[in-house]
Amino acid sequence: MPTRRASEFPRSVLKIFRQIAAGILLGVALGGSACRRPAAENQAAKPRPSSETEAASSAKKEDRKKPYESEGYAVWYSVPVDSLAKRRAGKDELTAAHNHLPIGTMLRVTHLANGKSVIVRITDRGITRRGVSIDLCKEAAGKLDMISAGSARVRMEELPDDKDIAAAPDSTATAAHP
Repeated sequence: MPTRRASEFPRSVLKIFRQIAAGILLGVALGGSACRRPAAENQAAKPRPSSETEAASSAKKEDRKKPYESEGYAVWYSVPVDSLAKRRAGKDELTAAHNHLPIGTMLRVTHLANGKSVIVRITDRGITRRGVSIDLCKEAAGKLDMISAGSARVRMEELPDDKDIAAAPDSTATAAHP
């Protein structure tokens, strides 16, 4: 019986060693797959843009500076009070979800049928319905009178950054008045 235990001990150590080695190899393989592309792909010759393509690319840069404007369909959803979307927004600020605009973007959303508009901050992602451009919080949908319909055709216009608004003269300022 003692000789039997002595012969089993090295096998169990060998089995544990194999499991550890397999785990290390798997980790190395997974870690290597997250690396950048191989150097050969990065060194591929890239054509130098001519003056015509440089002019086209500068026109594209100018296009990117234009504020976002689009028309599409809006739906609404009830945002939980303790959600991340509510925490990203300011106090009493209306929120919305959009799949492409940067988080924090301010939009004016106008209901095309009745002309009512609200200002919302993009605080979320995850629009899953096909054909829907923006998901408004329930409060914003209420101000647009679209809760009963569930969806509405809207126009979305990006508002300038807060920095730009602060730099613009304020028509309601009282400092110039006596």
